[in-house]
Amino acid sequence: MSSARALFRTARCSTITTNVRPFSTTRTRFVNTNDRHHDTADAYRKYQMEKPLNPHMTNTNSTIANEMPSVGKDSAPPELITSVDPEFTPKDSTPHNTDRMTGGTQTPAPDSGPNADLNVGEIEGGTFRVEPLRRTGEDINTMRARLLYQSRKRGTL
Repeated sequence: MSSARALFRTARCSTITTNVRPFSTTRTRFVNTNDRHHDTADAYRKYQMEKPLNPHMTNTNSTIANEMPSVGKDSAPPELITSVDPEFTPKDSTPHNTDRMTGGTQTPAPDSGPNADLNVGEIEGGTFRVEPLRRTGEDINTMRARLLYQSRKRGTL
């Protein structure tokens, strides 16, 4: 009796594994789903790939300190900046944030234009440099040391 029962159980287990019901009721489709898209998708994809990337704006970028390109009476939102001015680079108040967030692909401040940083002795709209006052009989190394000491003393360096 036990051998007949064991034979019956193995036969029952083998039929269970062969007649497995599918998890869902939909049939399997072997159609490439990428073929089902809008007829203008290729042109739109090509247009989006040709557009330059929008600049990354960290939370330390000021829209007040930056002269943002304008679209009419308002400033352009970050998604439309490259449509207005593709060469626009926002100035970041903490430059290492932009370097860290973009991996060095975007400069933290522009080299020229209204958002560029000013050098020592420059004022906005002026193109001159202020030369340090020379003392009689003072060589260049002594003058550098004196100016460095004075700037550190005054907290300007």
